[in-house]
Order: sequence, then structure tokens, then C-alpha cells
Amino acid sequence: MNSLFKKSILALTMSIVLTTTAYAEPVENNANNGTTTVENLLINIEKLDNEIETVMKQTDNNNKQIVATEASIKTTEKELQDAEANLNNQKDLFNKRVKSMYINGFDGYLNVLLQSKDIGDLLSSTDTLVRLINLNENTINKYKQNKDLVNTKKDALVSKNNMLYALKTDNEKKLTQLNSAKESQQKLLIQAQAAENSYSTNDESAISDAFKYINSIKGKANSTSPSDTDSVIAYAASFLGTSYVWGGTSPKPGFDCSGFTQYVCAHFGVSIGRTTYDQIKDGTEVPRNSLKPGDLILFGTASDPHHVGMYIGFGAYIHAPHTGDVIKISPLNRSDYLTARRVLTK
Repeated sequence: MNSLFKKSILALTMSIVLTTTAYAEPVENNANNGTTTVENLLINIEKLDNEIETVMKQTDNNNKQIVATEASIKTTEKELQDAEANLNNQKDLFNKRVKSMYINGFDGYLNVLLQSKDIGDLLSSTDTLVRLINLNENTINKYKQNKDLVNTKKDALVSKNNMLYALKTDNEKKLTQLNSAKESQQKLLIQAQAAENSYSTNDESAISDAFKYINSIKGKANSTSPSDTDSVIAYAASFLGTSYVWGGTSPKPGFDCSGFTQYVCAHFGVSIGRTTYDQIKDGTEVPRNSLKPGDLILFGTASDPHHVGMYIGFGAYIHAPHTGDVIKISPLNRSDYLTARRVLTK
């Protein structure tokens, strides 16, 4: 009986352990899957932010070119009118010269020479004839030049009008692309919000420590020395809660990710590029295990660095995340971490 009882207890214990393990693994996997889902959604939102900002910049450049091209077309039209007026004047003069040459011909010139009374008169007549012939040649040449100029202006006008049409057509395509990206992003934002509400972060301690640090250095936000990293972080933290705005480069209306880091660095007299594609080349590269407060942290791939923030220590960074969010502190635990750049003097 004792042997049978022990075997029963052992079997029951193993059954409980196996059952517990079987149920525990899905819960843990679900949590991991949830975190991954949220991260992937946020990464896709950031990529769309990058795409939208790029298209907006291209559209803005197109608009500037359209304005410049329209102004150039007006100038060319005026130049064409002037050239055509000159051509008409030259044409009348040209016709008169040709008519005179046709009527007088070589015999007319010869008669002038033969009617000379003396050598002085002959030389004078010869000089007059040479100047007359040169005048005729100049008239013909000017007519040809003005005609060529008119044709050149007409060709330039056609070319500029074609360019204007191409720019406007390209803008229409980009606007469609922009609206499509915004619609896709809005759907992702809704999914991300729902996913974030379902799963809690395991990195609250990193954020808590970062906030304690920020609270302890608030008084240094007015300094402008780039070597004082406390001042840099305090100044960056003064924008916590500021809205994310596509293409934003100032507190009002808000920042995009690279606009925020550029603005903070500029306050300390440090000039860096405007976009993530520029900032990944600024400063010097820093290994992940050697990060210091103030270092720029970039995410994505070498060909597509779609996000940037500033390391503040304690395994956390401050950044302007994405559309629908505000400048905040996040744990440095993303799987798409790319590299870090040191741009501030230490």
C-alpha cells in the first residue's frame, strides 16, 4: 500500500508540474509576442513618419520649383516678345537692303566708282561703298541672330512649360502617396494603442531611474555648455510632452525625431544634420556598451535609419516617437537599434 501510495503521489505531482509548465509557457510567449507586436507596429509607424516627411519635403521642393519656373516662364515670354519685335524691325531693314542690292546690283556700285571726278573722290566713293556693303552684311547677320534668338526663346518656353507640367503631375502623385501613407498610419496607430493597453512594460525601473535623474538636474537647463551633459539632458527634458509633428523643428507646433535632436544640439552650439540620414554621419560612432548621456541613438538599418533619440543614461533615452505621441522617455530595448553617434564635447 505504501509503495502504491507513493507512486500515486509521484504521478500526481508530475501531472501538476507538467500542466503548470504547459500553461505557463503560452502566457510567457503571449507576453513576448505582445511586446514584439507593439514594437513592430511602432517601428512601422516611424517608417511611415519618415516616408511622409520625405514626401512632404519633396512636394515642398516641387512647389518652390513650380514658383521659380512660373516666374522664369513670364520672364522668357517677355524676352520672346522683345526678341520678336527686334526681329520684325530687322526684317523690314533686311528687306530694304536686299531690295536695294537687287535693284542696284554690282553695276550700281561700279557706276559710283566710274563717276568719280578725281582720285580723292574715288577713294571717298570706295570707302562709302565698303561701309555700305558692311552695313548690308551686318543687317543680314543681325537679322539671322535675332531669328535664332527668337527660336531659342521659343524652345526654352516649351521646355519650361513641360517642366512645369511634370512638376505639377509629380506633386499630384505625391499627394496621393501622402494621403495613402497617412491612412495606413492611422490604422497602425489604433492597433498600436490597443496593443500597448494589453501589455505592460518590464522596463519601468529604467524609466523611473531616468526621471529621478532628470528631477535632480532640472536647475541646469539654462546652461549652454555642451561639455555639461547634465545641462544637455535637463534642456532636452524641458520639452517632455511636446507634440510630435511631421517635419517639425521647433517647440511650437512641435518636433519630429531628428528635428528634436537637432534643436537640442543647436542650443549648445553644436550643428548637426536635419534628418536621420544626415545625423547618422555626424560626430563619431560609439559602441553600445560605451554610451554616455547626450549621445544620439539611431534605429533602423544603414540604408533606412528611420528614428533617432538622445541617450540619457540608466538604459533609457528621450525622443519624439511618432505621430500621435509626444516627446517622452523610453527604455533602450528596441530590437532595431542601429548605432550611436557622439556629437557633444565631453
